[in-house]
Amino acid sequence: MDAFTVNLWNFGNGTTTATVNFGRARSFIAWGSITFTDSLADYDRDNAQAIEVYRIDGNDPGWVGSGGDHLGSPGADSNLRPGGWVGFGRSVTFRFRTMHVEDLEGYGVGCVVALD
Repeated sequence: MDAFTVNLWNFGNGTTTATVNFGRARSFIAWGSITFTDSLADYDRDNAQAIEVYRIDGNDPGWVGSGGDHLGSPGADSNLRPGGWVGFGRSVTFRFRTMHVEDLEGYGVGCVVALD
């Protein structure tokens, strides 16, 4: 069993990605966690953050939410991906998004435990 972490910062930018590559296909558990949110002005309706399991071996794991003020229409890349994933693969890419970066910044971490 091996464990991996990647850091994702959103200080002045809206989207950050980071990939964990195991070097070979393995069973794994992956999840993301936002650990710091900094409201630079009013934390209100136009602010949102999401950390997601964005890609498994470069493939889209599918979306879990769409629409509203911050997400896209069904099928759009801007839709919400899962926050955690149990599966089999060689790499996991996390995506951390901050909406309305003019008054919101943050930090998150992507965690993976490879099981075999």
